[in-house]
Amino acid sequence: MVNIKRGLDIPITGAPSPQISDMSSVRSVAIVGADYVGMMPTMKVAEGDRVIKGQALFADKKNPQVIFTAPATGKVRAVNRGARRVFESLVIDCEANSTESVSFKSYNRDQIANLNREGVVEQLVASGLWTAIRTRPFSKVPDPTTTPSAIFVNAMDSNPLASDPQIIIKQNQEAFEDGLALVSKLADKFYVCKAADAQFSTGKFNAHEFSGVHPAGLVGTHIHFLHPVSASRTVWHLSYQDVIAIGKLFSTGELDSTRIIALAGAGVKQPRLVKTLLGASLTDMTTGELSGSDNRIISGSVLSGRQAQGVEAYLGRYHLQVSVIPEGKEREMLHYIKLGSHRFSSLGVYLGHWLSKKFNMTTSTNGSTRAMVPVGAYEAIMPLDILPTQL
Repeated sequence: MVNIKRGLDIPITGAPSPQISDMSSVRSVAIVGADYVGMMPTMKVAEGDRVIKGQALFADKKNPQVIFTAPATGKVRAVNRGARRVFESLVIDCEANSTESVSFKSYNRDQIANLNREGVVEQLVASGLWTAIRTRPFSKVPDPTTTPSAIFVNAMDSNPLASDPQIIIKQNQEAFEDGLALVSKLADKFYVCKAADAQFSTGKFNAHEFSGVHPAGLVGTHIHFLHPVSASRTVWHLSYQDVIAIGKLFSTGELDSTRIIALAGAGVKQPRLVKTLLGASLTDMTTGELSGSDNRIISGSVLSGRQAQGVEAYLGRYHLQVSVIPEGKEREMLHYIKLGSHRFSSLGVYLGHWLSKKFNMTTSTNGSTRAMVPVGAYEAIMPLDILPTQL
């Protein structure tokens, strides 16, 4: 077990309850270009076309074997492009209660165990689930003709306001184990990483346990300690929910685009886990769910997510949470000389640091952009063997 001591758990209010609820019907979904580093689409559909779940929408111009498929059945409302025709998003208006989808090959558990690598790659590419995999370094969707030095499955999450993965995994235990068996065929070295106190099975695979403070649950931390990368050594990684989706794809022959995410934060009336679709509209998801009128909706974590607005107001491909926090537009006079019982400081300069409570944090940075002063603050919470201030 690896215990992370250098790090920081953000004490923010609005953690989700463990109960899972069904979100009201998703009216639109989208594939957002910003989720895919370096991807340039070659379109296979146009605005106004009807598509079904699992149908190819476009391929990567730089890597034509990689295709992106529809997460739901419906009509292509828009293909949004920005400056210099940069792809921003492809939006699909969903058909209510439609069960139509592309059919793929299905296998029983014995057949899954005997599948070879080529068969796994072929079905993942055809279904669009190949895009669940990313490389380190560079975080790109890998070329299906290449082989990594190792594959990591991240079955834990230490991000602020994140859900507990074992709740979801226990409800999909068989699909999770099938997915692990399939993904393990893609490389010789295979790592499954989970929290030290997690109580779920990883089948025939040994799990590597991590404990401690954030970033104990980030795949970059796991890679650093177990199988470091370099310019010449690449690893692949994917999340536990994508592993579950892969297991269901091969056992049912149907693309599973449902995801269980955490809808949480101080701006949410009832923070909880919700079942929704990949790329779901966050405008629809948060309607009637927010407690204030001026909130920032973030697809992903408050530390690394992106603001959901405009043509990108959709759930990110790799995001398993939606965070909502108030916009911090208020200014407090002489806040820096007060005791600060309502403020958090990792350095302990405010009283709130010693009170062991959670704080209603906002988007405020307490001033304009400022220089980074090398006083050792970043090194104190950096568990990796790098130079954070210089980087």
